Amino acid sequence: MKHSASLIFVWRVAEFEARNSKSSTIEPHHLLLGLCKVVDLDLPEVLSKDLPDRNEVLEELLREVRRLRTIFLAAGLDAKKFRRRLRRTSPERRFELPKTESLHRSSAAKRVFAEAEHFAQLGSSTVYPVHLLYAALFADDENRDAILAELNIEKKRLLTISKREVLKPPLGLMTSSKKSRTRWN
Repeated sequence: MKHSASLIFVWRVAEFEARNSKSSTIEPHHLLLGLCKVVDLDLPEVLSKDLPDRNEVLEELLREVRRLRTIFLAAGLDAKKFRRRLRRTSPERRFELPKTESLHRSSAAKRVFAEAEHFAQLGSSTVYPVHLLYAALFADDENRDAILAELNIEKKRLLTISKREVLKPPLGLMTSSKKSRTRWN
């Protein structure tokens, strides 16, 4: 299963969130925090200018983050408010790992990734952040659900909107009709 550059970026943001909470592993709520954080980042500024294929990665990041923003907007979810509330209710802080040591996903986070990969198989076989969002929302999490209810966000609606975006064919795979091709010729 191929993981997109935008998914890897979200994963790194989730690791940053886990490290800041002094967690020893990346948990599903860290993945959700990463997904909610990327929509507020200045991506051209954050992405390394020395990256060999920077333009392609940046283009994908902008496209995929736009998809996340669209989902959040349609569901009425303020990503910043939700993210901050989720951080406050996260489990107790633990010990801090050295900065050089990378964090691994917990078994629960691995299950969320496996679900995201499963959802990606329905389409392009490449796993994008929208697949991870849908899988993270699909997983059981009473704390997350309580925060959504507190913020008057219907989880069912958020899931429906996410599912619609997951099932949408990726850009470039849609074939144009004969009529639209005729107009371009």
